[in-house]
Amino acid sequence: KAAIIPSHLRNIADVSGAGDTVIAVASLVYAATKNAHLTAEVANIAGGLVCEEVGTVAVNREKLLHECELLLS
Repeated sequence: KAAIIPSHLRNIADVSGAGDTVIAVASLVYAATKNAHLTAEVANIAGGLVCEEVGTVAVNREKLLHECELLLS
């Protein structure tokens, strides 16, 4: 089933590594839940978080959890 997943306002500093983060998080969430909609939402948030940092960085687990709690509840 198709759905529109809203974007979230971010202070973008650098997009390096965002695609890798999205693929990695999407793979993990889908493997754990088999929920395509949740997978897309969490991967979108993770990609946005790493874009707020300069250079390639790993997504911060605590920040990701906090953002998901705020945006997905």
